[in-house]
Amino acid sequence: MDRVFYGRGKLFANKPAAGIVSCRRGGATAAFDQINKYFSISSMPIVTSQYWNMVHGNTPEEVKQDLEGMQTMRTLANNMVWFLKCIEAGKKLGINYPENENVIRTNFIK
Repeated sequence: MDRVFYGRGKLFANKPAAGIVSCRRGGATAAFDQINKYFSISSMPIVTSQYWNMVHGNTPEEVKQDLEGMQTMRTLANNMVWFLKCIEAGKKLGINYPENENVIRTNFIK
């Protein structure tokens, strides 16, 4: 992900994103946070759900038993569809994406 987002981050600007994490047990929130940081440094709107976008289980069958996680995924899907429809409606009305400035890098070490 480092290579894709640091090398070509501008390719993803203004494209909606949603990170999803599937874990057996621990580490989900840290992984979810790290994925979202790639989106935020690339000027990507982050689509959210009713909770953190994660499911728990060791197998697909176990994940299906995570009823809260499955509901979170359905809500995320509905929010993504709505967001994409809003973008399309905005385009039809002539609302353009914001112009991105050239990146300024500040180095405080002299």
